[in-house]
Amino acid sequence: MWMETLAPELTAPQGPRVSILIVSQHQAQLLRPTLQALAARLEPELSEIIVVDCGSQDGSARMDDEFAGIAILRLPRNFGWTRAINIATRTAKGEYLFLLPNGVEVQPDTIQRLLAGLSENSQAGAVCPAGEFFTLPKPGDADLKSVSSAAAEYPFEQPVMVTKVSLVSMNYLPDSYGQYYADLELFFKIRAAGKKILVLEDIVLPRKRAALEMIDAETDRADRLNGLGAFYSKNYGFMAGLSFWLGQTLGALFSFRLGLAAKLLGSAKVDGL
Repeated sequence: MWMETLAPELTAPQGPRVSILIVSQHQAQLLRPTLQALAARLEPELSEIIVVDCGSQDGSARMDDEFAGIAILRLPRNFGWTRAINIATRTAKGEYLFLLPNGVEVQPDTIQRLLAGLSENSQAGAVCPAGEFFTLPKPGDADLKSVSSAAAEYPFEQPVMVTKVSLVSMNYLPDSYGQYYADLELFFKIRAAGKKILVLEDIVLPRKRAALEMIDAETDRADRLNGLGAFYSKNYGFMAGLSFWLGQTLGALFSFRLGLAAKLLGSAKVDGL
C-alpha cells in the first residue's frame, strides 16, 4: 500500500519538459501572432514560454498582459541574439529547448511532434519542421550555402528543438558573437558527435518576417562576417579566422565600402558592444 501511494508522486513529471524561447525587439507585430498560435497548443502544461525582450518600446515587453502563462525577461536594450538565448536558457526549466523565431506560428500539436522526434531518435541531435537548411560553412565562405533537408547541417533562423544539456555542456553559446552565427558552434558539435538534424517534412509552419529595426546594413553585414571569422578561428585554427577577416576587410576597402571596412576593423556587432 505504501509503495502504491508513493508511486504516482515518484513517476509524475516535475515541471515543463520543453522551454519555448523567443527573442523579440521592437516587433510586436510578429510576437502577437506567434503567442496567439502558442496559446492554442495542446497540453500547455508540457511546455513553458519564455520571451526575451531586448529593450522594445512598442508594447512587446507587456505582452504578458495579453497572454497568460508566459514569462517575459525584459532587457534594457539589445545585447544580441546570442546573449538573449543564453539568458533564456539559464532561466529555462525544461530539459528540451525549442528555439522559436519571432513571427513563426506553430500548430497545436507541433511541440509534441517535435519532442517525440527528438526524444525517440537516438541519432538526432536536433529536430526541425520543414524549412530552409544550410551546410556548415568552411573557412573562406562568406555566405551560407543552401542544401536539401536530407543534407541539413545548420538550420539558420529556423525553428529548432535541442536538448538543454547540449547548450549547457558547451558552457552556453559563446558571448563573443553578436546577433549571428553563435549557434554554428552548437550544430558543429552536434555533427562532431555523430548526430544529425531530423527534419519533419510534414510540419510546415507559417511565418511572418520583418527586418531588424534600427540596424544599418553595414553593421548587419559586419556582424555576420565577424561571426563567421570567429567560427573559423575557434574550429579551424587562428590563422583560418585571421585570413578570412583580412580578406573581407581588404575586399571592403578595395571596393570602397569604407563603412563596412571600418566596422570589420572595429569588430562591430549588432548589439553594439
